Amino acid sequence: MLLCAISAPAEAAGTPGCDLGGTHIRSIPDPVSGRSYDVEITLPSDYQANPTKRFAVLYYADGGHLAASVTCLSKEPRRQEALRLVRKLHREGKLSDEPILVGLSYARGEGFAVSRARDYTPVADKPGYGGAGAFQAYLGRTVIPAIEDSYRADPRRRLFWGHSYGGLLGARILLTEPGLFRSYILGSPSFWFADHAILSIEADYAKTHRDLKADVLIYVGGDEISRYDPGRQGNTQDMVADVRTFEKRLKSRGFPSLTIRSLVVAGKNHRTTIPPGFSWAITSALGGLPARWR
Repeated sequence: MLLCAISAPAEAAGTPGCDLGGTHIRSIPDPVSGRSYDVEITLPSDYQANPTKRFAVLYYADGGHLAASVTCLSKEPRRQEALRLVRKLHREGKLSDEPILVGLSYARGEGFAVSRARDYTPVADKPGYGGAGAFQAYLGRTVIPAIEDSYRADPRRRLFWGHSYGGLLGARILLTEPGLFRSYILGSPSFWFADHAILSIEADYAKTHRDLKADVLIYVGGDEISRYDPGRQGNTQDMVADVRTFEKRLKSRGFPSLTIRSLVVAGKNHRTTIPPGFSWAITSALGGLPARWR
């Protein structure tokens, strides 16, 4: 019955769901844009054994990381990474709870580069970008209610994980609608985008707010610094410095309900920093529950 409830939008679109070894993929349309997105739901290993328990929920961007098509197999990479790390940490006793995993994919019929460039960026510095506000509204008004209506998800324990552009999206949500999630895991976030537009968004928030109730965890690879890249015929972005600037700015505001921590993973680049960075962040978020969230 739970699966029927969330699969209804997929049936309406004429696209059946599929199962990736415990992960259910359903198409949930955006009623505003008319675009339809695949959402991947993976239940905790003890979900059925605890019929009265409500679970934390980790929503993660780039759920269909290599999805140029709509096949089930194209959805595997990021899902497998999140699932493998979460279950390993839970088995080792490092997580107090194994969360429901909800992968946010790309608009059906679009390549991932087109979809994520539009949906994950906060301002339109060029055509095809700047749709993060609309995607955030779809996430908050359509996807999250569908998950919480259909599964035993605890609305007090929503977490967001985004890497690169996904981390930029998470920062935008944090600074415009912080209550949407309890914890924000921002991995190697693209704070450089549009001449560091995220810092202007942060300044706007600070002008009108005296508190920011959130737990923010940021990781970045130690090798993500400015250096000459022959392939690009120019220098790379100094993402380590950007993370430090962002963290310093937020800490300087003195928001009483904000916790923010960062980790620079030595010797890791934009891709290889994910396993250790995410493991540190999810353990910090779910290894113990701060008193204000109980």
